[in-house]
Amino acid sequence: MISIRTTEKVPRLMVLFDCFIIYSILGWGYETIYCYINLGRYIKRGFLYGPICPIYGGCIMIAVLLFSDRIRNKMALFFACALLASCVEYIVSSVMEFIFGRRWWNYSDQLFNINGRVCLGAAIVFGLCGILIIRYFHPKLVCFINENAHLDILKKVTRVALTIFILDLFVTVKMNL
Repeated sequence: MISIRTTEKVPRLMVLFDCFIIYSILGWGYETIYCYINLGRYIKRGFLYGPICPIYGGCIMIAVLLFSDRIRNKMALFFACALLASCVEYIVSSVMEFIFGRRWWNYSDQLFNINGRVCLGAAIVFGLCGILIIRYFHPKLVCFINENAHLDILKKVTRVALTIFILDLFVTVKMNL
């Protein structure tokens, strides 16, 4: 059984936020590398100015909270993660286009896409990554944080990360409206 519950050494909300930031940065890295490989040059990825894609961190954390203790079968977990990520991606794409009048991604050239907002290929990647993260990576990450974190330092790092994230979000929204 996989559990994201933490000991009292590190407050659970802090661990969840830190994991959100880590997954958001990893998502930005994945996007950046993927685009570099496909286009042969650096392309700024993500909505925010900093190296973070909150759609990845948010989606992964939702999946962890919803599925880690409930779905034991890997195939079911694959489909649940793929469906969740596709739904989140479609909704976020629609809301961002409505608010800002532009799209940050477009899958129109991909097979089996829905209005260019989601596609089968991305859903498969999200499903596979969901299994890897929920079953293998996330439990180890939470354990590492709980066993190795110096609470005073972690609190400071978390506050700095939260401040930078909020400032980046504020500036990005202001500049894109």
